[in-house]
Amino acid sequence: MLAARRTLPRHRWACPAIESRAIPTPSVLEYQDSFAEMLLTGGFTPDLAHHAMHALGGRMWGFTQELFDGSADGKTETPPQISPEAQSAMFAQMAERYPYIETIATAKPHDIASVVGHGCDDQFEFKFALDLPLDGFEQLRRLGWTSALKTDAGRPEGT
Repeated sequence: MLAARRTLPRHRWACPAIESRAIPTPSVLEYQDSFAEMLLTGGFTPDLAHHAMHALGGRMWGFTQELFDGSADGKTETPPQISPEAQSAMFAQMAERYPYIETIATAKPHDIASVVGHGCDDQFEFKFALDLPLDGFEQLRRLGWTSALKTDAGRPEGT
């Protein structure tokens, strides 16, 4: 995440290019799959990994894209209509190429829109992501945290 944040300012075209795509490219899916792999192999359930990826979405990419449904000019691609047979074939291909995304996507019922980024409850995901730092701030307040106590990771010494 920090590498993405360091890299993107050197490539100003990258944020609009990522935002303007309604359907993820193979390189985007590979990046997301590697992110999902870290969460799943780190002990997250597929459900928690799904919500964590939403919560970390802006951090994962190095910028916040959740408020925008496409590029800055408001133009977006319309996801294609996909037959049930094509959906089955797509999931089979995803399982082979992106096994960790497939694990999350098939952990509970999703429609094809959620796989291509348009089927999740954005309001729920926003609230979930908002609660995480608020809970963390409350924990730090109870610990008596100050910036003078922070480590390089931003956590109090010993936590």
